[in-house]
Amino acid sequence: MLAALLYSLWPYQLYKSVLFRSGMTFLTTYLLITWVMPMVIRYFRKRGITSDFKPWTSGIKPYTGAPPIMGGGVLILAIICSLLLWGHFNQYVVALVVILVSFGLIGAVDDLAKVRHRRRVEAGTAEREHYSEKADGISGRYRLAAEFVIALVVVFGLYLYVDIDGHLVVPFVPLKDWYPYLPRYLFIPFMLFIIVGGANAVNLTDGMDSLATVPLMTCALFVGAVAYISGDVDFAARLKIPFLSHDVKELTLMAAGVLSAGLAFLKFNAPPALIYMGDLGALALGSMVSAMFIFVKAELFLPIVGGMFVFAVFSTVLQRGFFKLMLHWKGRETAEQYRFFLRAPYHHHLQRLWTYSENEEVKSVWLILLKKIGINPVPEENKLLTPQEVNSRVIWHVHLKSIWLFVLAAVIYFKIR
Repeated sequence: MLAALLYSLWPYQLYKSVLFRSGMTFLTTYLLITWVMPMVIRYFRKRGITSDFKPWTSGIKPYTGAPPIMGGGVLILAIICSLLLWGHFNQYVVALVVILVSFGLIGAVDDLAKVRHRRRVEAGTAEREHYSEKADGISGRYRLAAEFVIALVVVFGLYLYVDIDGHLVVPFVPLKDWYPYLPRYLFIPFMLFIIVGGANAVNLTDGMDSLATVPLMTCALFVGAVAYISGDVDFAARLKIPFLSHDVKELTLMAAGVLSAGLAFLKFNAPPALIYMGDLGALALGSMVSAMFIFVKAELFLPIVGGMFVFAVFSTVLQRGFFKLMLHWKGRETAEQYRFFLRAPYHHHLQRLWTYSENEEVKSVWLILLKKIGINPVPEENKLLTPQEVNSRVIWHVHLKSIWLFVLAAVIYFKIR
């Protein structure tokens, strides 16, 4: 570890400082990603590491093919390398690295299955569904089963070997009034749900250029601040939050790594994207950040600061449930015409909402309800014509909401008790 080496050569307390090492983790992660990512993009383009059904001719410049996937692998490696240089591998850091790598492997298998499926379609050995724009990976059921199995093993390990318990910090409620405790038989399923649910929520949100990146950064910033303060006796007492352990402060470095990785990734993933995070990055980072909320006793604040992830899942479940209800109640023709949202997840609903169209084939019950109470989300004169303009509008809408939710969660956690 570079920090320990520097301290042995020059015994300054600076090299032990969490803030100093977090800053160096941030800089190291950023420099590694900006140095390695262009090479990875060029290599993945040549090898056709993409899931999009979009032809590409290698002799044409500039590049006209689909953006590659699996860019999240560079983010994971950069974060781990930075931690090796500047971090102390205590119980919390080791547990998070295990979660990061385990879910990253599941995502990598899914991404590689998508690449293989696309190649089989291009070779004529497999058929492409008429409605699909991207190749399919492994079955959603198999992937979810693998996630639950790995998460179950990790969660039992966390409960046995990592210093965490079932106490919960409840929003708006002072600790002296209510600091509820979940017994093991409830806390283990609760952790399981948060880790697997968080991973899939991030993966579901990662459907447009840079859409999941900024919400991940705001979640990392929030949990990093909580980790630093809850690991300090004086700060924790002053702000009336639970003091956990000095070792928890080390999670600040993990948060700095995720924050830096997201910032560096925006250089290559901002619209129009040069590379996608893929399931490899979304599942890995989503599961790790969700586990960090568990370690700092801020589980119930994850739905607030990560509200855009939660709403992506909620909108998808609501859309499917409403469709099945209409199918059973009114028949397929009505179910195809009336949906709760124009599309799901919610960011795809916003895409359709902002796109000008003279004849809407699908009617949204949600929009009908809003108009009945006098709310028109997007007037016709404000709608856009080109997909690039629409996507930019939707992406910035989500990013700004994420920043707003971060501020709201910080105010509630640190001040409203």
